[in-house]
Order: sequence, then C-alpha cells, then structure tokens
Amino acid sequence: MGQLWLFGGKGGVGKTTSACATAIWAANCGLSTLLVSSDPAHSTSDSLGVSLGSQPTPVEGVEGLHGMELDLAASLESIMPAMADAIRSSGSGMLPLNAEELSELKDDVANIDSSELLLPGLDEALAFDQLLRQVEDTRFDLIVFDTAPTGHTLRFLALPKLLETWSARIAKLLRAMGGMRSVVFGGKQEKTIREELEKFQHRVQHIRRVLRDVELTRFTMVTIPESMAVSESERAAKTLAEFEIAINGVIINRLTPELDHPFLQKRRSHELERVDELKGIFDDLPLVTVPLQPVDVRGISALIELGELLHGPPHEFPHDMHPHRISTHLPVKLRRSRSVVEREDHTLIELHLAGSRRPELGLRGEGNRLYIAVNGRENRIDLGHAVDPTTTRAKMTGEILKVKVLRPLDSN
Repeated sequence: MGQLWLFGGKGGVGKTTSACATAIWAANCGLSTLLVSSDPAHSTSDSLGVSLGSQPTPVEGVEGLHGMELDLAASLESIMPAMADAIRSSGSGMLPLNAEELSELKDDVANIDSSELLLPGLDEALAFDQLLRQVEDTRFDLIVFDTAPTGHTLRFLALPKLLETWSARIAKLLRAMGGMRSVVFGGKQEKTIREELEKFQHRVQHIRRVLRDVELTRFTMVTIPESMAVSESERAAKTLAEFEIAINGVIINRLTPELDHPFLQKRRSHELERVDELKGIFDDLPLVTVPLQPVDVRGISALIELGELLHGPPHEFPHDMHPHRISTHLPVKLRRSRSVVEREDHTLIELHLAGSRRPELGLRGEGNRLYIAVNGRENRIDLGHAVDPTTTRAKMTGEILKVKVLRPLDSN
C-alpha cells in the first residue's frame, strides 16, 4: 500500500513543480512512485513535458515513475451509461411505462449533462475514490499528490462530512421513490448497490485512518513570500490541524536572489520579512527556500535539479520493509510497499498495508497469480510458480502482511 505525500497551498505558488520534482527525485532513489494530480487545470503534464492520462502512465525518461491526472468529468459521464443500461435491463415489463415513455426516459438519461449530477462535494468524492484505488495498489511505494488549490483541498479532506450530507440526500430520494426503487433497480441490483456503498464507506474510513497517521501521510505546504500567500498558508495550517493532518515542512518558492540592484534589494528585503512571518507561524517545522529562477522550471532535467534543491542528492533507498529517512531537508520517513523474494521451496511476500484491518483483507490464488484484496479491491502479484491456496499461509504482524506460498514439488 502506497504512502501519501501531499503538496498543497494557494493557487499559482508552485505546488505542481514541487510535487513533480519530488516524484522524480523519489523515483530516482529507487522507490516505485505514482504522481497524481487532482487540479482541474491539469498542469502536471505541462510541467513534466509528457502527456498523462486518467490511469497510471509510465513517465518516459524516469524509471519507476508513473503519473496520472484525475478525470472527474469522465467519472461522472461513466455514470450515465450505467444508468441507461439499468433502465434498459429493467424495460422488460418491470417499469410501468409503455414503449414510447421508456424510449423517452432513455433519451433523457443519455442527454443529461454530467454537471447536472454535481451535488455539493461530489467532485471531491469522485477524486477521493480514485485516489483510494491508487493508495490500495501495492505496486507503488509512494503516491505524490499534487492537490488542487487550498479551498478544494480542504473540502477534499473534509470528505466524510460531505459524504454524510450527500448520503442523506440520496436516502431522501430513495424514501420518496418508496417501493419504486426495487422496481427500477430490481431486488438483486438494489442489494448490490447497498453492498457497494458499504464497501465505499469502509474505504473512506480506511483512508481517514491513513490521513491522520503521521507515519503514513505527510503534507508539505507550498507558498511564496507574499502577504496573501502567507495568510492563506496560516489559515490552511489551522484547518489541517482540525483534520488531524500534520504538516511536515514548508517550501517557499520564488525568493528574489540577492543582487546588486536597488529595486531587487528592496523586493528581497520585503520578501525576507514574509519569510520571518512564516518562521513564526511554522516555528517547529523546517522551511526550504527556492530562489526565483531565470526561466520556467519545466521538463525532466529542470525538475531533477529542483528535486535536489528541495531534498538533496538522490540516494539508493534500502530494499527492506523498514521506514527510512529519505529527504535531506524535510523530516520524511518512507518504507517500501511490497517485497517478493523467491526461495528454493517457497516465495515470501511482504506487503505494507498501512491502516488496514484484518476483516478488510482477502487472499486467493489463480494459476501463477496471487490476489490480495484490500476492501474488496485486489492486488495481483505474478509468481514464478503455481499458487496452491491450500498450502499458502498468511500472517499479519503490525502493518506487514507476510504470505508464504509453497513452491509445488514438480516445479523445480
């Protein structure tokens, strides 16, 4: 299970470049890293100079790095075909409509604009669910999350309350439908929908446990030395504290270099006053200052340089399952998500399942593949031999799941 490293702050302060530089730097240290953006502007692709999609995409030129930009509009639009299919499958006498009325209803569903489905908080809910899918994927050691501007991020982190409001509206709608919901969905479909909602609630509870755990989630505030940015950073820090999310450090971007020019010297003096304010607000946290660059920080090479400025030279991350300090300038400890060791008579698999509970886990084998489920979502691990579920043994020690898969006698 991947650990989270969130970058947040006011719009236009350099969150994306800081997140991209950190993701490249972590991948160059040997960590399997996923860079995720929830910013509707989707500037991550522009920063990297590569085209990312809505699914994890390998970043050319950086081994071990994948990137993705959450496509919330596509998630909403995907709801519509499902609704149309449900109506279509219910059209054989289950709905009290004639053929013309049923056809008109199908057309209405197909023509609904996705924006009409946006209840308050639903966009954050969709982003939240997509992020959950990546956190529960044990392929990635680290997920670097380039968040949307501060307001969207704070709403995102307040999702449990938003989901409660959203769920109440849906419950009200279902009550208004009365017995019609069984007619529309069918008894089996209604049960499936209820079960999926319960699974999602478990996943929400899981991610909340992860977000509140300072050993699993770190939040780096990104800002610039200007009064409005400083004020917004202070407000955001207070709100994050209410959500029990710890900030691990502050990146101060675009500090005017010390140059022999009256205007620039005055500007730098003003900015250093803002830096002192930030030191007072975040008195027990490390602050990393990044000087204003002569050109835009864009492309892999420029981001590699920025990553070293933020975190120091990259170094080989240990291959064990223990937490290790990674950044030179920020107090960040990380650990690998999985370890697979092939031995003479068995394969030993270790998975770091942060914040997971035993009842949320599942295990099955199929051919040469082992499937480990977290909250109903399966992780596939390909092995060099067949998996016999009857001889496979699993043990949870702390947050590490150890699975011993015996090698069949005839496989040598």
